[in-house]
Amino acid sequence: MKRNPVYILLFLLASLVLFPACDDENFSADPSLALSFSQDTLRMDTILAGIGTSTHILKVYNRNKESLIISSIVLADAANSGFRINVDGMKGNSFYDVEIRSKDSLYVFIEATLAPQDSDEPVFRKDSIVFITNTNRQNVKLLAYGQDFVSLRQKEITQDTLISSARPIVIYDSLSVKEGARLTIGAGTRFYFHGKSSIQVHGQLVAEGTLEAPVVFRGDRTDKMFSNLPYDRLPGQWDGIRFHTSSYDNSLNFVDIHGGIYGIRCDSSAIDQKKLTLTNSVIRQVSGNGLEMTSCQASIGNCEISNAGKNCVSLLGGNYKFVHCTLANYYSWDIKQGVALALKNESGEIAYPIINAAFHNCIIAGSSNDEINGSRSDDSSIAFDYLFSHCLINSVEEKNDKIINVTWKKDDNFLLTDKRGEQLFDFQLTPKSAAINIDFTRSYIERGLRQWLFAQLKQDINLLPDAALTEKFFYESQDYIIKGLYGFSAIRSIQEIELTDASFKDYDDSCLHSITSIQFVFQYTVKASRTYTLRCTAVNSTRFGWQISQVTQI
Repeated sequence: MKRNPVYILLFLLASLVLFPACDDENFSADPSLALSFSQDTLRMDTILAGIGTSTHILKVYNRNKESLIISSIVLADAANSGFRINVDGMKGNSFYDVEIRSKDSLYVFIEATLAPQDSDEPVFRKDSIVFITNTNRQNVKLLAYGQDFVSLRQKEITQDTLISSARPIVIYDSLSVKEGARLTIGAGTRFYFHGKSSIQVHGQLVAEGTLEAPVVFRGDRTDKMFSNLPYDRLPGQWDGIRFHTSSYDNSLNFVDIHGGIYGIRCDSSAIDQKKLTLTNSVIRQVSGNGLEMTSCQASIGNCEISNAGKNCVSLLGGNYKFVHCTLANYYSWDIKQGVALALKNESGEIAYPIINAAFHNCIIAGSSNDEINGSRSDDSSIAFDYLFSHCLINSVEEKNDKIINVTWKKDDNFLLTDKRGEQLFDFQLTPKSAAINIDFTRSYIERGLRQWLFAQLKQDINLLPDAALTEKFFYESQDYIIKGLYGFSAIRSIQEIELTDASFKDYDDSCLHSITSIQFVFQYTVKASRTYTLRCTAVNSTRFGWQISQVTQI
């Protein structure tokens, strides 16, 4: 078909007229037209000074019917603040005559590297991005805190050393405690581990935290994966703490270990020597095992070990005692592959006798229907000795002489188990928990009473002392009690304890379910002649057991 050249010519002329008209689109100069922003204040988390942040995004909208020209976009204090910006792929501190079409948007990318300030406390830093459009001035605030830190790279401890720092200590390429050396960590010290770094202990590690100032072991990322999900809540951010075969007499009190591949790993050692004492502590949110111990001796008291991609506690042979502990596996970051408690006495045809695995007043819970995995060798000569006393356990009920007053129940009555997907957990109990008012061991109360009565005999004082017992006295009196030297023939009357106005409440934030105190009355006879009726308050201490704190004669 032939084309008419006249029509072709007219089409070309029309194109020359119309297309330039599109390029000359009308940009409004109305000062009342404003931009909109995805947020008016961008708050960054506390930033380790000298280390660049991840990239934050600010979206700028033109919601008007008219197109606009932004006269300038300026980072107000770029020379001093440590912030930097990128506007739609262009780096710089100031940008001019930036077009933004009607109903369109543009991106501003924001990062920061804050200069050290030689301060133990975080230092507040601010800046703003100023937008001027048709003489209309708008700004978005940028806020952050910069934290100075101490850096340790491939650090080896070869002699007895104390580390105590008000600033975070960032570990690169791991920290090693050599055999024969002891590393002591002071209260409030925080270790931030970069990448897959760890602590490798061949000697001895002592962490002396407090309730108010725990020793913290965590990853070094202080930013967020999403706006509601800090990296600090995620597992797998660093490696963990490993106690090698040559390491003994390690003591960790009030420590918080979280976010690693594993929490604590204890290698096989002589089981007649204490390898680890862990008290008043938390191990949580790890991608592997929380507390993994192989054929060694350890005591764990008043601890929470929670949320492990494998097992919260994994025991292969050894001699262990757990008192007032919560083992709770509600791991939800990816696929959960383990349970709250795993016990084995054989691996690869190698015998690992479990001489003792005792659990007193513990909660063993989790998202599965059975949170204990006991793998016992077919060889009955390999020891597999365990004890569960006064515990709440989510597992298949078992009855034998190694099970004493155990409540078998799947009980998820904790304050928070991450129902919102933000990796937030709080294993304090709700009022509906079956662990509240769980029967306590009468013998523990009796032991405290025996200590108190021994104190009266030793000190030769009246019946109404301030009965705060020292550690030295505790062990001394225990020795007398064990040897039967407490000297009260009428001690059997303690069996007649009558509970009155019992008070059950949390011990503190780190002991989520133990009974802190109880009031009762009891009667005893001195030298078969004088009988006393007393109202007592017993205080439950994880370290010292039940102690008599107040006594009044009725």
